[in-house]
Amino acid sequence: MGRMSNTELDLLLAFVNTNDLEAERDQLATPAQLSAWVQAHGGGGATASVDTHRRALALREGLRALGRQNNDEAAEPERLAALAEATAALPLTASLAMGSHWELRPEATGLDAFLGGLVVTVLRAMADGSWSRVKACQNDTCRWLFMDVSRNRSRQWCTMAICGSRMKARAYRARQRASA
Repeated sequence: MGRMSNTELDLLLAFVNTNDLEAERDQLATPAQLSAWVQAHGGGGATASVDTHRRALALREGLRALGRQNNDEAAEPERLAALAEATAALPLTASLAMGSHWELRPEATGLDAFLGGLVVTVLRAMADGSWSRVKACQNDTCRWLFMDVSRNRSRQWCTMAICGSRMKARAYRARQRASA
């Protein structure tokens, strides 16, 4: 299926991270916001329907749940079920490109084509092994999706300076309370 580009994964991470849990700010809260975000990120000028918006949110939160699994956490079954339902509505076509490798492409048009392109990115990342490096931050108030580029794939937080520091401080305080 070809090698995954950083640009494709960056777009996928940006899409999932449109829901800032800590700040309680969702950039895709409405179909109009979804349309504007997709257009700003090269997805054309189609208008999101209520169904497309629902699929986009299910895809986004389902991908976050898969990122939790990659960080050795349990994914919420309801998010995975919604992800399965959303991806079923985004058909893909496989074809042999110039006789050398397989290509997947969305069959849909409009915003569903953009969402299908994100699914293709996930499948390609799974095929080339880079998906295992896509993780959700273990800080429950964050859950930001990030790329673990550490050599041993042991990163747990989106940033050590913010979430890592907060989580270590919480663990320290909990240990202090337990010993008191």
